[in-house]
Amino acid sequence: MPAQIKNKMKNWNLKRVITDVNCKYGAPMGRSNVGSHPVTITRGNAGRICKCDQTKVYTKHVPLDQGYDAGGAYWGIGAPLYVSFTADLSYIEFNRA
Repeated sequence: MPAQIKNKMKNWNLKRVITDVNCKYGAPMGRSNVGSHPVTITRGNAGRICKCDQTKVYTKHVPLDQGYDAGGAYWGIGAPLYVSFTADLSYIEFNRA
């Protein structure tokens, strides 16, 4: 498989999360997080809350160009930016490493 096609497939999910933003009045500072990490409540002695293994959470590096992501949101310059998200986009969380 050619490298270009492989890179497009690899970044397909990230492009669903990093969409274009409205820059009419300047670039927004970052992006909003959506939802909360999928959890499942297990019954038993402690009634523990555990991360759900049934819902896949993807984590990708967000490339920045002079502090801006591909959609135009400004993140500043600093530690690398990562985004965690589910396939249905009910959970999206941005964080710095």
